[in-house]
Amino acid sequence: MGKLFGTFGVRGIANEEITPEFALGIGMAFGTMLRREGREKPLVVIGRDTRVSGEMLKKALISGLLSTGCDVVDVGIAPTPAIQWATDHFSADGGTVITASHNPPEYNGIKLLEPNGMGLEREREAIVEELFFSGNFERADWRRIGGVREESIVKPYIEAIKGRVDVETIQKRKPFVVVDTSNGAGSLTLPYLLRELGCKVVSVNAHPDGHFPARNPEPTEKNLWELMRIVKALGADFGVAQDGDADRAVFIDENGRFIQGDKTFALVADAVLREKEGGLLVTTVATSNLLDEVARRNNAKVMRTKVGDLIVARALLENNGTIGGEENGGVIFPDFVLGRDGAMTTAKIVEIFAKSGKRFSELIDDLPPYYQFKTKKKVEGNRKGIVVKVAEIAKAKGYTLNTTDGAKIIFQDGWVLVRASGTEPIIRIFSEAKSEEKAEEYLNLGLGLLEEALRA
Repeated sequence: MGKLFGTFGVRGIANEEITPEFALGIGMAFGTMLRREGREKPLVVIGRDTRVSGEMLKKALISGLLSTGCDVVDVGIAPTPAIQWATDHFSADGGTVITASHNPPEYNGIKLLEPNGMGLEREREAIVEELFFSGNFERADWRRIGGVREESIVKPYIEAIKGRVDVETIQKRKPFVVVDTSNGAGSLTLPYLLRELGCKVVSVNAHPDGHFPARNPEPTEKNLWELMRIVKALGADFGVAQDGDADRAVFIDENGRFIQGDKTFALVADAVLREKEGGLLVTTVATSNLLDEVARRNNAKVMRTKVGDLIVARALLENNGTIGGEENGGVIFPDFVLGRDGAMTTAKIVEIFAKSGKRFSELIDDLPPYYQFKTKKKVEGNRKGIVVKVAEIAKAKGYTLNTTDGAKIIFQDGWVLVRASGTEPIIRIFSEAKSEEKAEEYLNLGLGLLEEALRA
């Protein structure tokens, strides 16, 4: 049997790998599974990001679902977390999201959701894969073919977020925020949410356009130079940028400084754990040790998982976690959406800023200092095998090793991680230390080990 799903869903080049026929098959496989689980007329929520190929794939996926006897709620263009929220909100039997997240515009993909909005469990993914490749689909009698209704979820989703933060305090401070939604799905939600919270908002790249004409949708420092310049030039309190499907939020301080996602995750985690009087923080092996310090001062525990928001979300659900997140600007509020939520993250950061009375840079600089470097190398072929080789070389050299996800070498004052991407043909190298010099040294060590493994 073939393999479809990666870390979360399936991605590829639109109309080459992710074709209408492919989407039709996924729809029929997912619908068949739901029918065979005993649901007579399953209800499935579907939505998409702004990609050019999105409507084509959505219609094909809907056709597959209808043919198996599913009813469909089409929520149109919306952020991935909003679609996850809607799946639970409509008491649906499942959900589907057509998105390639931060990938370039030629990509698209499909994510399948549980009734609670979380990504599909691995066991159920395997069932969908078996049905997809076997073609053993349920086909509804013509009288039982499903129907479609359209629902707008933007306003209800915004209202739900507003109900989770202190709007009155935010309105008193009136933060000035520059928003860059990368022409993605967040263009329909984040600027409006911030305005309704009482912020002064300037939006850039906020018209939906699946060509992503302004910048690459991945919100990295390299791609956000324009936002950094605008925030400083306008004298804004801070800036926030999203990726294509708006499940992440990355921040710029008032000086135009790019803030690593670990740091804003730490701000949010500190506030939530303090409010909840402790609990469990779930994050990945690629996230800063700063989160351990935040957990300790709030009498909370830390669980570290493999990289991937779906993996973090599952751990939160299974262990009654309080807050979760990753180093890339993705924070998970498990009692709201079981997945990364860029809008909810932004609303919480705005609340923290408003309550503090401090400048955004002061909030960041008050955190314990950690320095990080991140890079990546394009590698074809068996990337996971190459990373295993990195681990073997590191072990032979006597380094302390963690192989939860990739090869993580641990030092007394930091670490370096070499791991294969689950969505792109690259190997990522992350490093961290309490000094900038050591963090750079560890990054170079990781790169050197990778080169050794490639030569082996």
